[in-house]
Amino acid sequence: MEAKVTLDKVIAFLKIYLTFACCWPLSPNATKFQRIRHSIFQYFCCVNSIIYIVTALRTLFKYNDYMTLMKIGCEFCSVLQIPLQLILFAMQNKRLQFIVFEMEDYYQRAQEYEREIFQHYVDKFKPFYGIIICWLAITAISMMATPLFSSQSFPFTVEYPFDVYYQPLKTIILAHQMLTVYQSMTQVGANSFPALLLWFVAARFHILSIRFRTMTNMKELIKYAQEHYTLLRYAEEVGLAIRYIALLCVTFSIGAVIFGYLTFMSRQPWSVKWTFLMISFGGFIELYMYAWPADYVMSMSSEIAPAVYDTLWYNNDLTMRKHLINIILRSQHPVTISVPCALPSLSMKYYTSTSAMTRRAISNALSFRKSRALIYYQF
Repeated sequence: MEAKVTLDKVIAFLKIYLTFACCWPLSPNATKFQRIRHSIFQYFCCVNSIIYIVTALRTLFKYNDYMTLMKIGCEFCSVLQIPLQLILFAMQNKRLQFIVFEMEDYYQRAQEYEREIFQHYVDKFKPFYGIIICWLAITAISMMATPLFSSQSFPFTVEYPFDVYYQPLKTIILAHQMLTVYQSMTQVGANSFPALLLWFVAARFHILSIRFRTMTNMKELIKYAQEHYTLLRYAEEVGLAIRYIALLCVTFSIGAVIFGYLTFMSRQPWSVKWTFLMISFGGFIELYMYAWPADYVMSMSSEIAPAVYDTLWYNNDLTMRKHLINIILRSQHPVTISVPCALPSLSMKYYTSTSAMTRRAISNALSFRKSRALIYYQF
């Protein structure tokens, strides 16, 4: 009999899988030694990625070759996300501690029908995120295997200001770049953590809408109204914790898509093209990892209003009707993930508009490149 993938198993898996992403907060009861070890590991991961970033910037300023710039630009977008995301997760550590503790505590106290709803959501998102994790692993392996199928000596297209072909320096640089590739993979995979929080919020709104539809008296109404208020505060905490991480994801996923696709359209060996095609596709998927659950949160938070209206409110007294009206008015403003003046409400509509904008940018870049080539040919 196949074992079910439950919410607690998903949480346990992400804690291990996202070790190098350093995004999962420590337990509030962590010892001083555990906190120091966690901080040292965060600094190590950050310094390892910054070493590549400095080397890539030097290479970018040194070369004017179009294809080299495109390849390094794609790699640079993937790696630059590492230290920035590490910093953002570290800044939200306290808030994430509270959010994760509440999630685990609520699931442990959940009743049977609530666990069935959580299981429904796990079964919904499990195939998609499982495929994404496999895709990221294949992309990372392709990057690491680049020296085996091309003239490159290392996975990344960067140059160092010293001779790198002497041992043990060559082995050290190879290990550093492979670790950086693995960090890039885990940082993209780290977006599954905020996505999990959004799915959890959507499931709780779903559960609350069912409770409102089945309530029968004033005591239950007051209890569910308090739960609604608490859930709105919790959803607000989740939004504050992940909104800048989502903005970072949007920014760098667009950059990775543009640079990756332009590299794929160039005259490069298929061993190189295939890797950058996967990076470009991963950029689209990285944004979708946020847009899909965020859209569900908007939908489920708005579902409270019709759930309240479907009750037998016309059989209740005036006091109960006033409470119901307040709940309906409050739920008419859906919960959204946004950053003022930078990121509008994250949703499937925003995802499609961003994808269309990215395609237009790629099309304009290709048209500009073709026109330059035509002018060069004529002269």
